[in-house]
This record gives sequence, structure tokens and C-alpha cells, in this order.
Amino acid sequence: MSGTARQGADEAARSTEESTAAMTQTRPRPQPADPAPTALDAAPGGRNAPARRAPRPGPRAGRRPLGGAAGVLFEPPGARGRRQRRLGSVAAAALIAAFAAVVLLQLGRHGQLDWARWQPLTQASIQRFLFSALGDTLLAGVVSIAIGLPLGAVMGLLRLSRRRLVSVPAGAVVELLRSLPLLFVVYFFLLGLPSLGLRMPPFWQLVIPIVLHGVGNFAEIFRAGVLALPRGQSEAGYAIGLRHGQVMRLIVLPQAVRALLPTIIGQAVRALKDTTLGYVVSYPELMHQGNVLGSFLENDFLQVYFEVAVIFIALNWLLSKLAEWVETRTGRTPRPGRPRPHTAPPPPSQIGVPKTN
Repeated sequence: MSGTARQGADEAARSTEESTAAMTQTRPRPQPADPAPTALDAAPGGRNAPARRAPRPGPRAGRRPLGGAAGVLFEPPGARGRRQRRLGSVAAAALIAAFAAVVLLQLGRHGQLDWARWQPLTQASIQRFLFSALGDTLLAGVVSIAIGLPLGAVMGLLRLSRRRLVSVPAGAVVELLRSLPLLFVVYFFLLGLPSLGLRMPPFWQLVIPIVLHGVGNFAEIFRAGVLALPRGQSEAGYAIGLRHGQVMRLIVLPQAVRALLPTIIGQAVRALKDTTLGYVVSYPELMHQGNVLGSFLENDFLQVYFEVAVIFIALNWLLSKLAEWVETRTGRTPRPGRPRPHTAPPPPSQIGVPKTN
């Protein structure tokens, strides 16, 4: 009798547990049915319309992409803007042509266009005289750049030093060199140093002022180039255990120099034009020899200055083309006819979806 009672109690406990488990189970909530499609959903851009492909970014067909900040800050001009540009170019060309015609008319009235005044410039001896002066000009310019460029880089790095005992004096020297006019420095070496008992050849009286003036400019160029690099470049070097000097030498400077090559070439053009101050110290550069030749040819300065101007324009044009070539080779400006490929961003519905083969 006791066994039967025990068996009944076990069955009752088991049935109780089964009922409790059934009550604690959660039933799935019914999902709302999709609403019936309407005419608005079938319209273009509606809810059931097929997803449209994202437009491919890039310039329109037939237009050259704007590089640098121009492509970010300004939009390509429309038809009206292009028409206004063409009209402005035509008006400017007409004004320049009218001014040139007036100048040539006045020169012809005063006999400056007579062949007798231009014929001496065709002589080989006069051309050798001018091109020897061009060689002296190039020598002074190349020496000034060869000395001023590394010194300017060193001064720019010293100004970026973390030690104020180094950066503050370097900054003061750079600002002093940039503030003094170049002609003032040339006169100081011409008149000030001889009064102190120090005399130099005319070559160094011209080159050293150009070097000092160029050091200040090159220092600011290098400092601006280093500061323009993203901070993550140097932080990555510090993260792998490099010291400050190693980071500057191995990571920062190579990138800064590559980006600054067009600017450095532009400063070289400026140093070359500064050699025209050689007439102050009687250095036989191109401008000074042009003055001598004009006096020798009975005051035919206009004809001589015209050839000197043509030579300087040709030199500066070649250097500017070199700067453009360097800028293109370093990848800062896209080459004409070779647009860079553009990749369209993925549509929002595919963001985060793994790619399947």
C-alpha cells in the first residue's frame, strides 16, 4: 500500500512539472502583415521601386578635372561662365594688341625700329659678349642656390626643434634675414664691410647677400612643408620606436622634399633674377654687361635690353616648365589626357554585406 502511494505521488509531481514548463514557454509574437501595394509604391523612387545605382563621381565628359583646392572649393563653370571667360580673354587680348600697336608706333616715330640700330646685335662678337655674361649669371645663381638651399633646410629644421634654446634663436635669425631688403644687404657688403677692413671680390659681394636672403626663404619653405604633413606620419614613426631625429630624417623629410620640389624651383628662379643686382658691385653678369654694351653702341639701350629680356624670359620659362614637370612626376597634378580612375561608393543597402563570388 505504501508503494502504491509513493508511485502516485511521483506521477502527480511529474505532471505538475510538465504543466509548469508548458506555462512558462513563450509563444512567438505574430508578425504584422505587409500592407497591400499601392500606386505610390510602384512609382519611380517609391518603396518597391528597384534600387538605383549610385552616380559615379568625377568630371563630366569633355571637361578637365580641377586639381587641388580648386576641385573642392569651386564647381566647373557652366555655359554662361565659359562664355564670359571667352569674352574676357578676347577683350584682354584686344587691349594688349592695342597697347603693343601704340608702343610700336611711338618707337617707329623716334627711329628705334630702324635696322641700323638692330644690325649690331647680329654680330658674333656681340653675341659672344652677351652669352659670356649669361654664363657668369648662371654661375652666380647656381652657387647661391647650392649654398642657400642646404643652409635653409638646416635653419628650418632648427626652427622646428623641440628645444627652445635652439628654435628661438633660429627663428630670430630667419625672420631677420627675411625682413632685410636684398639691396640693403648688397650695399652693406659693398660699403659697410670695406669700412671695417674686410674686402671681398665682386662675385662674393653679390653671392653672399643672395645666399643670406635665400636662407630665410628656404627655411620657411621647409618649415611649412614639414608642418603641412599629417601628424600621423611622425606618430607612426614614434610608435615603432624611432627617435625624433630618425623620424625627421627617414619619414618626414623625404615626403616634404618631394612635395616642395616645385616651390624650391620657384625660389631658384627668384635667386636667378636677383643676380641682376650685380651692377651694384660691378660683377659682369648679364644686366651689367648689357649696360656696358648699350653705352658702347651709342646709347642703343632699348635694343640691348630687349635681347637681355628675351634671354631672361627664356630661362624663367624653362625653369617654370621644369617645375611643372616635377609637379606632374611627383603626382600632385594629374596629367592631361590621363584622368585618374574614380571608384563609386557602394550603395547604402550593400554596406557591411560580405562580397560573394
